[in-house]
Amino acid sequence: MTRSAGRTGGVVVGAGLSGLAAARALQERGYSPEIVEACPEPGGLTRTSVVGGFSFDYTGHLLHLTRHKSPAAIPFAGLLDREWQRIQRRSYCYIGGKLVAAPVQYHLGDLPPTIRDACIASYHARPVGAREDRLTFRDFIVRGFGHYLADLFLVPQNEKTLAISLERLSPAAVRRFFPPPDDEKVRAGMVAEAGSPVEYNSQFWYPRRGGIARLMRGLARGVRTLALSEAVASVNLQDHTLRTSLGRELRWEFLLPSIPLSTLCHLTGDTDLCAIASQLTHSTTVCINLGIRGQLGDAMGDAQWIYVPDRSIPFYRVGSYSRISDGVCPPGHSSVYVEVGLPGEDADRPRLLADLEPQVCDILHDLGWVRQESIVCRVSHLIKCAYVHLTPERDDAVTAILERLGRHGVFPIGRYGGWDYTSMEDSILCGIETARRVTA
Repeated sequence: MTRSAGRTGGVVVGAGLSGLAAARALQERGYSPEIVEACPEPGGLTRTSVVGGFSFDYTGHLLHLTRHKSPAAIPFAGLLDREWQRIQRRSYCYIGGKLVAAPVQYHLGDLPPTIRDACIASYHARPVGAREDRLTFRDFIVRGFGHYLADLFLVPQNEKTLAISLERLSPAAVRRFFPPPDDEKVRAGMVAEAGSPVEYNSQFWYPRRGGIARLMRGLARGVRTLALSEAVASVNLQDHTLRTSLGRELRWEFLLPSIPLSTLCHLTGDTDLCAIASQLTHSTTVCINLGIRGQLGDAMGDAQWIYVPDRSIPFYRVGSYSRISDGVCPPGHSSVYVEVGLPGEDADRPRLLADLEPQVCDILHDLGWVRQESIVCRVSHLIKCAYVHLTPERDDAVTAILERLGRHGVFPIGRYGGWDYTSMEDSILCGIETARRVTA
Protein backbone atom coordinates (compact mmCIF):
# COMPACT_ATOMS: atom_id res chain seq x y z
CA MET A 1 0.00 0.00 0.00
CA THR A 2 1.42 3.40 -1.02
CA ARG A 3 1.40 6.10 1.62
CA SER A 4 -0.28 9.38 0.59
CA ALA A 5 1.32 12.75 1.22
CA GLY A 6 0.15 14.46 4.41
CA ARG A 7 -1.30 11.31 5.94
CA THR A 8 -0.14 9.44 8.99
CA GLY A 9 -0.36 6.13 7.14
CA GLY A 10 -1.79 4.04 9.92
CA VAL A 11 -3.62 5.06 13.07
CA VAL A 12 -4.08 2.63 15.94
CA VAL A 13 -6.79 3.30 18.52
CA GLY A 14 -6.16 1.69 21.89
CA ALA A 15 -2.81 0.71 23.41
CA GLY A 16 -3.84 -2.69 24.71
CA LEU A 17 -2.25 -5.93 23.60
CA SER A 18 -3.65 -5.95 20.07
CA GLY A 19 -3.04 -2.23 19.52
CA LEU A 20 0.56 -2.34 20.72
CA ALA A 21 1.27 -5.48 18.72
CA ALA A 22 -0.26 -3.92 15.60
CA ALA A 23 1.84 -0.78 16.06
CA ARG A 24 5.02 -2.83 16.40
CA ALA A 25 4.14 -4.79 13.24
CA LEU A 26 3.48 -1.56 11.34
CA GLN A 27 6.81 -0.13 12.45
CA GLU A 28 8.48 -3.31 11.24
CA ARG A 29 6.94 -2.57 7.81
CA GLY A 30 8.41 0.95 7.79
CA TYR A 31 5.33 2.84 8.95
CA SER A 32 5.18 5.35 11.80
CA PRO A 33 1.65 4.88 13.09
CA GLU A 34 -0.08 7.26 15.45
CA ILE A 35 -1.37 5.45 18.54
CA VAL A 36 -4.03 7.08 20.70
CA GLU A 37 -4.97 5.72 24.12
CA ALA A 38 -7.69 7.10 26.39
CA CYS A 39 -6.01 5.96 29.61
CA PRO A 40 -2.95 7.61 31.21
CA GLU A 41 -0.90 4.45 30.65
CA PRO A 42 -0.80 1.73 28.00
CA GLY A 43 -1.98 -1.83 28.51
CA GLY A 44 -5.75 -1.83 28.18
CA LEU A 45 -7.01 -4.52 30.54
CA THR A 46 -3.55 -6.08 30.74
CA ARG A 47 -2.53 -3.65 33.45
CA THR A 48 -1.41 -3.94 37.02
CA SER A 49 -2.09 -1.47 39.85
CA VAL A 50 0.60 -1.32 42.53
CA VAL A 51 -0.76 -0.25 45.92
CA GLY A 52 1.05 -0.61 49.23
CA GLY A 53 3.44 -3.18 47.82
CA PHE A 54 0.62 -5.28 46.30
CA SER A 55 0.39 -5.84 42.54
CA PHE A 56 -3.27 -6.07 41.52
CA ASP A 57 -4.08 -7.07 37.94
CA TYR A 58 -7.19 -5.87 36.14
CA THR A 59 -8.96 -9.18 36.90
CA GLY A 60 -7.84 -12.73 36.10
CA HIS A 61 -5.20 -12.46 33.39
CA LEU A 62 -3.18 -15.63 32.98
CA LEU A 63 -1.10 -16.30 29.88
CA HIS A 64 -2.31 -19.41 28.02
CA LEU A 65 -0.15 -20.21 25.00
CA THR A 66 -1.25 -22.48 22.17
CA ARG A 67 0.80 -21.09 19.26
CA HIS A 68 4.01 -20.19 21.06
CA LYS A 69 6.25 -22.45 23.11
CA SER A 70 6.96 -19.92 25.88
CA PRO A 71 6.67 -16.17 26.65
CA ALA A 72 10.05 -15.51 25.00
CA ALA A 73 8.58 -16.64 21.67
CA ILE A 74 5.80 -14.01 21.65
CA PRO A 75 6.58 -11.54 18.83
CA PHE A 76 7.78 -8.04 19.75
CA ALA A 77 7.30 -8.58 23.51
CA GLY A 78 10.99 -8.98 24.35
CA LEU A 79 10.19 -11.33 27.23
CA LEU A 80 12.67 -13.52 29.07
CA ASP A 81 11.50 -16.98 30.08
CA ARG A 82 13.47 -16.82 33.32
CA GLU A 83 11.20 -13.98 34.46
CA TRP A 84 8.11 -16.17 34.02
CA GLN A 85 6.94 -19.40 35.58
CA ARG A 86 4.81 -22.17 34.13
CA ILE A 87 2.15 -23.13 36.63
CA GLN A 88 -0.16 -26.10 37.04
CA ARG A 89 -3.75 -25.00 37.56
CA ARG A 90 -5.43 -25.54 40.94
CA SER A 91 -9.03 -24.45 40.47
CA TYR A 92 -12.22 -25.53 42.20
CA CYS A 93 -15.99 -25.18 42.18
CA TYR A 94 -17.83 -24.31 45.39
CA ILE A 95 -20.77 -26.73 45.49
CA GLY A 96 -22.73 -28.01 48.47
CA GLY A 97 -20.36 -26.29 50.88
CA LYS A 98 -17.40 -28.18 49.40
CA LEU A 99 -14.55 -27.37 47.01
CA VAL A 100 -14.69 -29.74 44.03
CA ALA A 101 -11.93 -29.80 41.42
CA ALA A 102 -12.74 -27.91 38.21
CA PRO A 103 -14.12 -28.55 35.71
CA VAL A 104 -16.82 -30.18 37.82
CA GLN A 105 -18.29 -32.09 34.86
CA TYR A 106 -15.12 -34.18 34.81
CA HIS A 107 -14.97 -34.62 38.62
CA LEU A 108 -18.46 -35.77 39.50
CA GLY A 109 -17.06 -38.39 41.85
CA ASP A 110 -15.75 -35.67 44.16
CA LEU A 111 -19.20 -34.19 44.81
CA PRO A 112 -21.11 -34.90 48.04
CA PRO A 113 -22.72 -38.36 47.60
CA THR A 114 -26.35 -37.29 47.14
CA ILE A 115 -25.40 -34.59 44.63
CA ARG A 116 -22.98 -36.94 42.85
CA ASP A 117 -25.64 -39.64 42.43
CA ALA A 118 -28.20 -37.14 41.12
CA CYS A 119 -25.70 -35.72 38.60
CA ILE A 120 -24.76 -39.20 37.36
CA ALA A 121 -28.38 -40.31 37.02
CA SER A 122 -29.23 -37.11 35.15
CA TYR A 123 -26.22 -37.57 32.88
CA HIS A 124 -27.41 -41.02 31.88
CA ALA A 125 -30.88 -39.59 31.16
CA ARG A 126 -29.73 -36.49 29.27
CA PRO A 127 -32.09 -35.44 26.46
CA VAL A 128 -31.45 -35.53 22.74
CA GLY A 129 -32.88 -32.03 22.31
CA ALA A 130 -33.79 -29.63 19.56
CA ARG A 131 -32.52 -29.28 16.00
CA GLU A 132 -28.85 -28.32 15.83
CA ASP A 133 -29.61 -24.98 14.15
CA ARG A 134 -31.93 -23.99 17.01
CA LEU A 135 -29.73 -24.91 19.93
CA THR A 136 -29.07 -22.34 22.64
CA PHE A 137 -26.05 -22.43 24.92
CA ARG A 138 -28.33 -23.80 27.65
CA ASP A 139 -29.54 -26.58 25.31
CA PHE A 140 -25.92 -27.43 24.55
CA ILE A 141 -25.12 -27.79 28.24
CA VAL A 142 -28.20 -29.85 29.11
CA ARG A 143 -27.70 -32.17 26.15
CA GLY A 144 -24.06 -32.62 27.01
CA PHE A 145 -24.20 -33.05 30.80
CA GLY A 146 -27.82 -33.53 31.91
CA HIS A 147 -30.37 -31.30 33.62
CA TYR A 148 -29.16 -31.73 37.19
CA LEU A 149 -25.56 -30.62 36.69
CA ALA A 150 -26.75 -27.88 34.34
CA ASP A 151 -29.06 -26.40 36.96
CA LEU A 152 -26.66 -27.04 39.83
CA PHE A 153 -23.54 -25.46 38.37
CA LEU A 154 -23.04 -25.02 34.64
CA VAL A 155 -25.98 -22.71 33.90
CA PRO A 156 -25.83 -20.44 37.00
CA GLN A 157 -22.04 -20.21 36.82
CA ASN A 158 -22.06 -19.05 33.23
CA GLU A 159 -25.06 -16.78 33.68
CA LYS A 160 -23.39 -15.07 36.64
CA THR A 161 -20.17 -14.66 34.68
CA LEU A 162 -21.69 -13.42 31.43
CA ALA A 163 -24.63 -11.58 33.05
CA ILE A 164 -27.13 -12.88 30.52
CA SER A 165 -29.54 -15.81 30.19
CA LEU A 166 -27.92 -18.73 28.39
CA GLU A 167 -31.16 -18.96 26.39
CA ARG A 168 -29.94 -15.81 24.62
CA LEU A 169 -26.56 -17.26 23.64
CA SER A 170 -25.70 -19.61 20.81
CA PRO A 171 -23.46 -22.67 21.18
CA ALA A 172 -20.78 -20.53 19.52
CA ALA A 173 -20.38 -19.01 22.97
CA VAL A 174 -18.59 -22.22 23.91
CA ARG A 175 -15.61 -22.10 21.55
CA ARG A 176 -12.52 -23.61 23.16
CA PHE A 177 -13.05 -21.91 26.54
CA PHE A 178 -15.81 -24.21 27.76
CA PRO A 179 -14.93 -27.90 28.22
CA PRO A 180 -17.05 -29.74 25.62
CA PRO A 181 -19.03 -32.88 26.37
CA ASP A 182 -16.58 -35.78 26.39
CA ASP A 183 -18.26 -38.99 27.45
CA GLU A 184 -15.00 -40.77 28.24
CA LYS A 185 -13.84 -37.95 30.55
CA VAL A 186 -17.24 -37.61 32.23
CA ARG A 187 -17.44 -41.32 33.00
CA ALA A 188 -13.84 -41.44 34.21
CA GLY A 189 -14.58 -38.55 36.56
CA MET A 190 -17.50 -40.35 38.18
CA VAL A 191 -14.93 -42.09 40.39
CA ALA A 192 -13.71 -40.00 43.34
CA GLU A 193 -10.24 -38.46 42.94
CA ALA A 194 -10.06 -39.62 39.34
CA GLY A 195 -7.43 -37.03 38.43
CA SER A 196 -7.66 -34.11 36.01
CA PRO A 197 -7.88 -34.44 32.22
CA VAL A 198 -5.61 -32.20 30.16
CA GLU A 199 -7.36 -29.04 28.91
CA TYR A 200 -6.38 -25.76 27.26
CA ASN A 201 -5.84 -24.07 30.64
CA SER A 202 -4.40 -26.95 32.66
CA GLN A 203 -1.14 -25.00 32.66
CA PHE A 204 -0.44 -21.32 32.20
CA TRP A 205 2.37 -18.76 32.41
CA TYR A 206 2.62 -15.88 34.86
CA PRO A 207 5.42 -13.41 35.75
CA ARG A 208 7.54 -14.20 38.78
CA ARG A 209 7.22 -10.61 39.93
CA GLY A 210 5.14 -7.53 39.23
CA GLY A 211 1.93 -8.90 37.73
CA ILE A 212 0.72 -9.34 34.14
CA ALA A 213 1.73 -5.79 33.14
CA ARG A 214 5.16 -7.25 32.36
CA LEU A 215 3.68 -8.56 29.11
CA MET A 216 2.31 -5.16 28.17
CA ARG A 217 5.52 -3.33 29.04
CA GLY A 218 7.47 -5.58 26.69
CA LEU A 219 5.21 -4.69 23.77
CA ALA A 220 5.08 -0.98 24.64
CA ARG A 221 8.83 -0.62 24.99
CA GLY A 222 9.42 -0.45 21.24
CA VAL A 223 6.48 1.79 20.30
CA ARG A 224 7.66 5.15 19.00
CA THR A 225 4.55 7.36 18.89
CA LEU A 226 2.05 6.91 21.71
CA ALA A 227 -0.43 9.56 22.82
CA LEU A 228 -1.85 8.84 26.29
CA SER A 229 -4.93 10.33 28.00
CA GLU A 230 -6.36 11.06 24.56
CA ALA A 231 -9.59 9.39 23.53
CA VAL A 232 -11.27 9.29 20.13
CA ALA A 233 -14.18 11.74 20.06
CA SER A 234 -15.49 11.08 16.54
CA VAL A 235 -14.67 9.14 13.38
CA ASN A 236 -15.42 10.44 9.88
CA LEU A 237 -15.48 7.45 7.55
CA GLN A 238 -15.90 9.49 4.38
CA ASP A 239 -12.90 11.76 5.01
CA HIS A 240 -10.73 9.11 6.69
CA THR A 241 -10.24 11.37 9.70
CA LEU A 242 -10.79 11.12 13.40
CA ARG A 243 -10.94 13.82 16.03
CA THR A 244 -9.55 13.26 19.51
CA SER A 245 -10.63 14.51 22.91
CA LEU A 246 -7.74 17.01 22.76
CA GLY A 247 -9.05 18.49 19.51
CA ARG A 248 -6.46 16.91 17.24
CA GLU A 249 -7.48 15.67 13.83
CA LEU A 250 -5.73 12.56 12.50
CA ARG A 251 -5.99 11.29 8.95
CA TRP A 252 -5.52 7.65 8.09
CA GLU A 253 -4.99 5.34 5.16
CA PHE A 254 -5.94 2.47 7.43
CA LEU A 255 -7.38 2.62 10.92
CA LEU A 256 -6.84 -0.25 13.39
CA PRO A 257 -9.17 0.28 16.37
CA SER A 258 -9.21 -2.10 19.36
CA ILE A 259 -11.94 -0.26 21.24
CA PRO A 260 -15.31 -2.05 21.59
CA LEU A 261 -16.91 -2.48 18.17
CA SER A 262 -20.23 -1.06 19.34
CA THR A 263 -18.49 2.07 20.65
CA LEU A 264 -16.63 2.51 17.37
CA CYS A 265 -19.88 2.33 15.41
CA HIS A 266 -21.44 5.09 17.51
CA LEU A 267 -18.33 7.27 17.12
CA THR A 268 -18.86 7.24 13.34
CA GLY A 269 -22.34 8.75 13.63
CA ASP A 270 -23.37 6.44 10.77
CA THR A 271 -27.04 5.65 11.38
CA ASP A 272 -26.89 2.25 9.69
CA LEU A 273 -23.84 1.19 11.68
CA CYS A 274 -25.42 2.40 14.91
CA ALA A 275 -28.57 0.41 14.18
CA ILE A 276 -26.59 -2.78 13.56
CA ALA A 277 -24.41 -2.16 16.62
CA SER A 278 -27.52 -1.98 18.81
CA GLN A 279 -27.70 -5.78 18.45
CA LEU A 280 -24.36 -6.19 20.22
CA THR A 281 -24.48 -6.64 23.99
CA HIS A 282 -21.89 -7.30 26.67
CA SER A 283 -21.41 -7.69 30.40
CA THR A 284 -19.62 -5.53 32.94
CA THR A 285 -17.21 -6.98 35.49
CA VAL A 286 -16.35 -5.46 38.84
CA CYS A 287 -13.03 -6.80 40.14
CA ILE A 288 -12.47 -6.20 43.85
CA ASN A 289 -8.85 -6.73 44.92
CA LEU A 290 -7.92 -7.24 48.56
CA GLY A 291 -4.52 -7.06 50.20
CA ILE A 292 -4.41 -9.50 53.12
CA ARG A 293 -2.17 -9.60 56.19
CA GLY A 294 -1.00 -13.19 56.69
CA GLN A 295 -2.41 -16.26 54.99
CA LEU A 296 -5.83 -16.88 53.49
CA GLY A 297 -8.44 -18.87 55.39
CA ASP A 298 -8.03 -22.64 55.54
CA ALA A 299 -11.45 -23.05 53.95
CA MET A 300 -9.93 -21.96 50.60
CA GLY A 301 -7.68 -25.03 50.61
CA ASP A 302 -4.86 -24.62 48.08
CA ALA A 303 -7.10 -22.98 45.44
CA GLN A 304 -5.68 -20.50 42.98
CA TRP A 305 -9.25 -19.65 42.06
CA ILE A 306 -12.76 -20.86 42.88
CA TYR A 307 -15.94 -20.74 40.78
CA VAL A 308 -19.06 -19.82 42.75
CA PRO A 309 -22.40 -20.74 41.10
CA ASP A 310 -24.63 -19.91 44.11
CA ARG A 311 -27.00 -17.19 42.88
CA SER A 312 -27.38 -15.78 46.40
CA ILE A 313 -23.67 -14.84 46.30
CA PRO A 314 -22.93 -11.85 44.04
CA PHE A 315 -19.51 -12.93 42.77
CA TYR A 316 -18.84 -15.67 40.24
CA ARG A 317 -15.16 -16.23 40.97
CA VAL A 318 -12.61 -15.67 43.73
CA GLY A 319 -8.90 -16.00 43.01
CA SER A 320 -5.56 -15.44 44.67
CA TYR A 321 -2.54 -14.18 42.73
CA SER A 322 -0.34 -14.75 45.78
CA ARG A 323 -0.96 -18.48 45.29
CA ILE A 324 0.26 -18.12 41.73
CA SER A 325 3.28 -15.91 42.35
CA ASP A 326 4.89 -14.83 45.61
CA GLY A 327 6.16 -11.71 43.86
CA VAL A 328 2.84 -9.83 43.95
CA CYS A 329 2.67 -9.15 47.71
CA PRO A 330 4.88 -7.81 50.52
CA PRO A 331 6.44 -10.58 52.65
CA GLY A 332 3.95 -12.16 55.04
CA HIS A 333 0.92 -11.05 53.02
CA SER A 334 -1.56 -12.53 50.54
CA SER A 335 -3.92 -11.15 47.93
CA VAL A 336 -7.39 -11.97 46.64
CA TYR A 337 -9.42 -10.85 43.66
CA VAL A 338 -13.20 -11.19 43.47
CA GLU A 339 -15.18 -10.88 40.23
CA VAL A 340 -18.81 -9.79 39.97
CA GLY A 341 -20.64 -9.95 36.63
CA LEU A 342 -23.32 -7.39 35.80
CA PRO A 343 -25.34 -6.37 32.72
CA GLY A 344 -23.52 -3.75 30.69
CA GLU A 345 -26.06 -1.06 31.54
CA ASP A 346 -25.24 -1.43 35.25
CA ALA A 347 -21.72 -0.03 34.79
CA ASP A 348 -22.90 3.51 35.59
CA ARG A 349 -25.18 2.55 38.46
CA PRO A 350 -24.84 5.00 41.38
CA ARG A 351 -23.02 3.64 44.45
CA LEU A 352 -22.14 0.44 42.58
CA LEU A 353 -18.74 -0.06 44.23
CA ALA A 354 -19.79 1.46 47.55
CA ASP A 355 -22.56 -1.13 47.86
CA LEU A 356 -20.67 -4.14 46.47
CA GLU A 357 -17.36 -3.93 48.32
CA PRO A 358 -18.64 -4.35 51.91
CA GLN A 359 -21.13 -7.01 50.82
CA VAL A 360 -18.36 -9.04 49.15
CA CYS A 361 -16.06 -8.73 52.15
CA ASP A 362 -18.81 -9.88 54.54
CA ILE A 363 -19.50 -12.98 52.42
CA LEU A 364 -15.81 -13.86 52.13
CA HIS A 365 -15.56 -13.66 55.92
CA ASP A 366 -18.65 -15.85 56.43
CA LEU A 367 -17.25 -18.46 54.02
CA GLY A 368 -14.01 -18.57 55.98
CA TRP A 369 -11.96 -17.54 52.95
CA VAL A 370 -10.82 -14.06 54.09
CA ARG A 371 -10.98 -12.68 57.63
CA GLN A 372 -12.33 -9.13 57.71
CA GLU A 373 -9.71 -7.99 60.19
CA SER A 374 -6.88 -9.20 57.92
CA ILE A 375 -7.74 -6.86 55.03
CA VAL A 376 -5.15 -4.08 54.81
CA CYS A 377 -6.09 -2.52 51.44
CA ARG A 378 -8.82 -2.68 48.84
CA VAL A 379 -8.64 -1.67 45.18
CA SER A 380 -11.56 -2.10 42.77
CA HIS A 381 -11.49 -2.08 38.97
CA LEU A 382 -14.61 -1.48 36.89
CA ILE A 383 -14.41 -3.15 33.48
CA LYS A 384 -17.33 -1.67 31.59
CA CYS A 385 -17.05 -3.96 28.58
CA ALA A 386 -16.00 -7.37 29.92
CA TYR A 387 -17.51 -10.39 28.16
CA VAL A 388 -19.11 -9.85 24.76
CA HIS A 389 -22.29 -11.84 24.20
CA LEU A 390 -22.18 -14.36 21.38
CA THR A 391 -25.88 -14.22 20.56
CA PRO A 392 -27.45 -15.63 17.36
CA GLU A 393 -27.53 -12.07 15.98
CA ARG A 394 -23.85 -11.48 16.70
CA ASP A 395 -22.33 -13.18 13.63
CA ASP A 396 -24.45 -11.40 11.03
CA ALA A 397 -24.10 -8.07 12.82
CA VAL A 398 -20.31 -8.27 13.12
CA THR A 399 -19.95 -9.42 9.50
CA ALA A 400 -22.05 -6.47 8.27
CA ILE A 401 -20.18 -3.97 10.43
CA LEU A 402 -16.71 -5.20 9.45
CA GLU A 403 -17.62 -5.23 5.76
CA ARG A 404 -18.90 -1.65 5.92
CA LEU A 405 -15.93 -0.40 7.92
CA GLY A 406 -13.46 -2.21 5.67
CA ARG A 407 -14.68 -0.22 2.67
CA HIS A 408 -13.37 2.87 4.46
CA GLY A 409 -10.02 1.43 5.50
CA VAL A 410 -11.09 0.58 9.06
CA PHE A 411 -10.02 -2.85 10.37
CA PRO A 412 -10.97 -3.54 14.01
CA ILE A 413 -8.61 -5.73 16.02
CA GLY A 414 -8.46 -7.66 19.27
CA ARG A 415 -11.06 -9.13 21.54
CA TYR A 416 -13.37 -6.14 21.57
CA GLY A 417 -12.69 -4.88 18.07
CA GLY A 418 -13.68 -8.30 16.75
CA TRP A 419 -16.45 -8.69 19.36
CA ASP A 420 -15.25 -12.15 20.33
CA TYR A 421 -13.96 -14.11 23.31
CA THR A 422 -10.24 -14.57 22.74
CA SER A 423 -7.06 -15.09 24.74
CA MET A 424 -4.22 -12.63 25.25
CA GLU A 425 -2.14 -14.57 22.75
CA ASP A 426 -4.98 -14.40 20.21
CA SER A 427 -5.28 -10.63 20.67
CA ILE A 428 -1.57 -10.07 20.09
CA LEU A 429 -1.58 -12.18 16.95
CA CYS A 430 -4.74 -10.52 15.68
CA GLY A 431 -3.03 -7.12 15.86
CA ILE A 432 0.08 -8.38 14.11
CA GLU A 433 -1.71 -10.32 11.41
CA THR A 434 -4.12 -7.47 10.62
CA ALA A 435 -1.28 -4.94 10.38
CA ARG A 436 0.64 -7.18 8.02
CA ARG A 437 -2.45 -7.89 5.91
CA VAL A 438 -3.41 -4.25 5.36
CA THR A 439 0.17 -3.29 4.45
CA ALA A 440 0.85 -6.23 2.14
